[in-house]
Amino acid sequence: MNLSKLESYPSKEALAADLRQLTIESEMKHHGCCQVVVQTFLDVLGVKNEALSMAASPFVGGLALTGNNCGAVVGGLLVLGAVFGRKDLQEGMPGLLKGIKPVRKLVKFFSDKHGSLNCRDLTGVMLANSMQAQGYFAAGGLERCAGMMADIAAWVGEALYEEQMLRKRGKE
Repeated sequence: MNLSKLESYPSKEALAADLRQLTIESEMKHHGCCQVVVQTFLDVLGVKNEALSMAASPFVGGLALTGNNCGAVVGGLLVLGAVFGRKDLQEGMPGLLKGIKPVRKLVKFFSDKHGSLNCRDLTGVMLANSMQAQGYFAAGGLERCAGMMADIAAWVGEALYEEQMLRKRGKE
């Protein structure tokens, strides 16, 4: 994925702040943790990838409303995978492991900050249960989730900004 559009930001902190705001705004308007995170990056990078955006849509409410893995984390992993992931199966395990390093850092960051990677633990409810979901959202749950999504977007944005600066220095 071409990261050159990130160079328009004066710093990784400026990018992170913009991504935070865009992610929160999109979640409040459209909903869908994973897809919102992915689409925010596609928009910022100027990438049209309908298939990736669509593929991210079921990862809501902890993997299709099961309460399992947080969709925002999955969205961050998808974005990082689009940049650092193995391009060809023929690269074997070394290619796979190379792309795993940055995503493990994201998982650790989020788990350390929020105490879990599972939606039901983060929200305290099963979002597939309409009564629980209504109560959660009525009590500010959407805003809480948007904040966690913004944490993911900011972290991933900073990592991608650093990667682009490394790539740019390598070309000079």
